[in-house]
Amino acid sequence: MTHTQKRVLMSQVVMVLSTLSALIGLAFLFWILYVLVYNGVNAINWDIFLYEGAPPGYEESGLKHALIGQLILVGVASLIGVPLGVLGGTYLSEYGQKSRLAETIRDISDIMMSAPSIVIGAFVYAVIVTPMGHFSGWAGVIALTIIMIPIILRTTDDMLHLVPGTLR
Repeated sequence: MTHTQKRVLMSQVVMVLSTLSALIGLAFLFWILYVLVYNGVNAINWDIFLYEGAPPGYEESGLKHALIGQLILVGVASLIGVPLGVLGGTYLSEYGQKSRLAETIRDISDIMMSAPSIVIGAFVYAVIVTPMGHFSGWAGVIALTIIMIPIILRTTDDMLHLVPGTLR
């Protein structure tokens, strides 16, 4: 058997094993989804959205406050983060361009985009929640805003760089 034939055979063996592993993983995924849907469909009704949360053991419990709180949190964070991100991205693209400050902001933005959300959450918890002595929706707004701004800033900067200079 030549060296090329050995490489082709090894490639085929690895391809078969990889495909088999992927199929096994997909089978487990679909099994989990089937069990989740089969057992969860009976629990879904309008009461989930209409009732407030109740302590464990009570039948009539819902997600009303959680859903409304989530919408408020995302709305306020968007009201703060989107304008700041768009303004920052516009500054970087139109006015900063190759300045040292603009490059520093781009680097910090890239670092912040790669930071895990749990690290940002722990930071906000330590800086805001711990000194206050109790949980706060504002802490969630601040954490989400910190996550949003670098993404919006870099997206705005990159998209404005795609616009030709003659159209500006």
